[in-house]
Amino acid sequence: MDVKSRNHLLLNRLALERDIKTSYVMDHMITDQVLTLQEEEKVKAQATQRDRAAMLINIILKKDNNSYISFYNALLHEGYKDLAALLHDGIPSITSYDRKDSTDGVAFCVRTILCEGGVPQRPVVFVTRPELVNEIRQKLYNLRNDPGWVTVYGMAGSGKSVLTAEALRDQSLLEECFPGGVHWISVGKQDNAGLLMKLHNLCSRLDLDFTYAQRPPLNIGEAKDRLRLLMLHKYPRSLLVLDDIWDSQTLKAFDNHCKVLITSRDRSVTDHVTGRKYEVHMESGLNDEKGLEILSLFVDMKIKDMPAQADKIVRECKGSPLVLSLIGALLRDFPNRWEYYLRQLQNKQFRRIKKSSSYDYEALDEAMSISVEMLNENFKDFYKDLSILPKDVKVPTKVFCILWDMEPEEVEDMQQEFVNKSLLFCDRNGKSFHYYLHDLQLDFLIEKNREQLQELHEKIVKQYKKHYRLCIPTPGEEDCMYWYNFLVFHMASAKMQEELRDLMFSLDWIKAKTELVGPAHLIHEYVEYSNILDQKK
Repeated sequence: MDVKSRNHLLLNRLALERDIKTSYVMDHMITDQVLTLQEEEKVKAQATQRDRAAMLINIILKKDNNSYISFYNALLHEGYKDLAALLHDGIPSITSYDRKDSTDGVAFCVRTILCEGGVPQRPVVFVTRPELVNEIRQKLYNLRNDPGWVTVYGMAGSGKSVLTAEALRDQSLLEECFPGGVHWISVGKQDNAGLLMKLHNLCSRLDLDFTYAQRPPLNIGEAKDRLRLLMLHKYPRSLLVLDDIWDSQTLKAFDNHCKVLITSRDRSVTDHVTGRKYEVHMESGLNDEKGLEILSLFVDMKIKDMPAQADKIVRECKGSPLVLSLIGALLRDFPNRWEYYLRQLQNKQFRRIKKSSSYDYEALDEAMSISVEMLNENFKDFYKDLSILPKDVKVPTKVFCILWDMEPEEVEDMQQEFVNKSLLFCDRNGKSFHYYLHDLQLDFLIEKNREQLQELHEKIVKQYKKHYRLCIPTPGEEDCMYWYNFLVFHMASAKMQEELRDLMFSLDWIKAKTELVGPAHLIHEYVEYSNILDQKK
């Protein structure tokens, strides 16, 4: 052990012996493989809490730098932040101790830096996505020499925070780009009072020697100034991570010409801050192989030994890490409920799929609804209209122009709000925009608005009839294929049986549809809706 580290232990041993309880601290050190089970037993054999603490410190004094760092990390994790602060200046420099990786593949120096900065640990069940982790790292390398913003954005439960934390577990990245450390703060939705408290707590954490802490800041402007001075003078080469940012107004409080990574559901939150900006879109779905891997880790079974329902559960989860984690945690506690939870997923019983997990939400409906509730009041009814979209269909802008009686520019501006907040997805096909929902979002909307679905389907049919009056769409129209494929579906869902019969017995409709999509689709609809078509007017 370095002389400096050893001296800090000796200097502060009385305070350590007086206050620490050794059992949980030793658990961390055993996990780090710096303390043996025999040494743990030796500590436990002591008569009093203080004797046990003294024995543990004597053992650490005979070990290397890794032991000091592991002990420091354990103190932080167990809430002994004041004691950890006493040992902080004794932490060996990044080049002065063994760089051997620990059991989870993360070097001790990296663990120390991230633990000190409040970066979350890996969840108990963790499956990485190397492509996304590497993309985050590549964007962070852009901040090596200049301040700027990296935004990791995506829908609820897509793994933004988990994979961001994983991207930071890289020794080269920290050494080359952020030798001043990483400082992670979970922000969330905040009013002014809550935001002021977040800023004050962050400044207190950064200002360990109380250089700038004459008194608590009186307002957000004063807190922002104090944070700017800290980042400029004490942490100029560090990374500030703002987890779960909901709006650009909150983000302005952290706009201090420094290096910042944010996670958010809203792609547009950095629109009103200064500096270079880089983006990583967090894809919403895992493939089936990754999904099965998550379930197998939760239930502690090999993939090949899991019941047949496992494949179906993964498919019903639509690749969502959040849903897979909720289901996996439930199955770990109730291993005989595979069929039950599959049925809940199939029946869209989101409120019953509830369990504490590594995510901030205990139920699927909570994770979905909170994003919708954050929408501008003027937009909520428009988003509700998306409940009637067909699954796996990309809908052109003109369909929404007809539905909402708007100009294309108005539709695109509003839809962009939904896209920015990860509530809708957009594909650009040439000059045209096509929009679609993730299956889980659509399932949520259908369940939330089930009582109004008939009315919503009726609305789009009436708007179609108003727009086209006595004619039908021609092949040159952008929305033509949508109506020929799905107008009958909307009519049936709206229980507009007379209109459906009139349409499907219209020679003009039959001729146009056959020419565009062929007879097979038309015949399929005649079979599917035969019970309606056979009824007499």
